[in-house]
Amino acid sequence: MTTQWKTYLDQTKPPGAIVDFSAAAFVLQVAINLRFALNFVEATPECHYLAERVMASAEIYGQARQAGSAPSFTDAEKALAEAVTLLAIEMKHCPSASHRADVPLNPSYPAATSQPTTIDRNPFGHASL
Repeated sequence: MTTQWKTYLDQTKPPGAIVDFSAAAFVLQVAINLRFALNFVEATPECHYLAERVMASAEIYGQARQAGSAPSFTDAEKALAEAVTLLAIEMKHCPSASHRADVPLNPSYPAATSQPTTIDRNPFGHASL
């Protein structure tokens, strides 16, 4: 099970150089993948705290990147990477929750848990605000 949650957690990292970056789409991508990743483990209160920290870091990163401020963008990217790393370390110590991970969040879209959600491969096309 470890590799399954890790696959989703890896999608919370910054997308790299893309031309049409959307802070809102990135934060949504992070939220969806965090939820899927947390479904694979019996999350502890520490896991939930660190997941919230990842979300906050993703929001700050998205805002800094969209604003184009190089110093704050670099700091935000480091903070996001650190938050994801700390969450991964905590999740390694959580027991597996395979009974919950097999249940899709949206029963009308059964393939929802088969692939991580990314900005460039989401079923709704490109989001820009």
